[in-house]
Amino acid sequence: MTDRIFAELKPDGLDELAEDGYRRRRSADLARAFATPRVRRRSRRPFLLVASAAAAGLAAATVVVASGGTPAPKTQSPAVAAKPATARSFLLAAASTALREPAGSGRYWYLRERTFAKVHNVPGDYAAKLDALRKAQEDKEAGLKGAPERLAAAKKEFDRKVMELKTGGIAELPYAAFAADTRETWRPMKAGETGRSVSNQDVEVTFGSPQDEADWRAAGSPELAEKRPKTYDDDTERILSIDNPSLNLRNLGDLPTGEDALRRRLDDLWKRSPNSADTDKAGYLWQTAVDLMTAPLKPGTRAALFRVLADQPAVTLEGRTSDALGRTGVALSTPTAHELTVRLVVDEQSAELLQYELAEKGKLLLRVALEDMGWSDELGRRPAG
Repeated sequence: MTDRIFAELKPDGLDELAEDGYRRRRSADLARAFATPRVRRRSRRPFLLVASAAAAGLAAATVVVASGGTPAPKTQSPAVAAKPATARSFLLAAASTALREPAGSGRYWYLRERTFAKVHNVPGDYAAKLDALRKAQEDKEAGLKGAPERLAAAKKEFDRKVMELKTGGIAELPYAAFAADTRETWRPMKAGETGRSVSNQDVEVTFGSPQDEADWRAAGSPELAEKRPKTYDDDTERILSIDNPSLNLRNLGDLPTGEDALRRRLDDLWKRSPNSADTDKAGYLWQTAVDLMTAPLKPGTRAALFRVLADQPAVTLEGRTSDALGRTGVALSTPTAHELTVRLVVDEQSAELLQYELAEKGKLLLRVALEDMGWSDELGRRPAG
């Protein structure tokens, strides 16, 4: 599984450093997440579900207990309760709710995410190999001064080697280890203003079993996750979707508010996507939907997006479930190419996206819980309320 696929599902996926490619492969401590206090979200009007929808309680989340009483995550999604409605009727009801929400505004769009994934290799090994590649590249470029064509070819080859390193250039860990961390971003609405990203917050590592932890200790207890928070301020223009490089915070307001018009616009974006050759249309649509649901869409555009999704085939409404932070939502999933499945958990009351997941052949690859999002008028300050 490539970093590009992970990045497609991650809003603001183009990170500021090459090393952040590794971060997108980091992993999940579900037990820690289930114990995390619920984040206060903005109050919303009731979500008008179909009358036949039956009320259901919070589904219990199953975890595996590792040595020392520390729970470790299962790769399966949490158990689900009774289905509230069909996928189509649920999404249409979500559209009605989204349409009634007032439009907001502010200086920065704020997003707080908790990411869970499997640790594939030791970060120190990755860093050492990356440093070696960089040193070799510096020596090569020093000898190619005055030969611009050969220099350009050398840089292209370096980029290829870095991508190979990110996507499998280091041996997979022989034991199951999982990590979780929290990331906050403040993206300015005005071009040229400084934004902020704070990553590596509340990092925790657990193991799949006591034997996995013993194998880790036998390997010298290598550091499996960088635990020091990092703050990065810059004024670089950030796209919202790696599949749609033309979209940014300022032109989101140009997206249509009508279902048919938005469908045509998404079809056009799909045809112009740099990744259309590698991603099927269903995968593109749902991955783009995740990017848009975590962005400041107009109420009409958000409602139209739900209606477009309601018309898609092969959408399964799994029923009520708990997300990784213990919040109740309704899970919907859809298969895409390469035996991948995209799974969304949507809040019944607010129609907000609580969590998204990517799985391959039923095995969880990535889970991102959206703790909070909204408008802020001060860099570093979270939304009020």
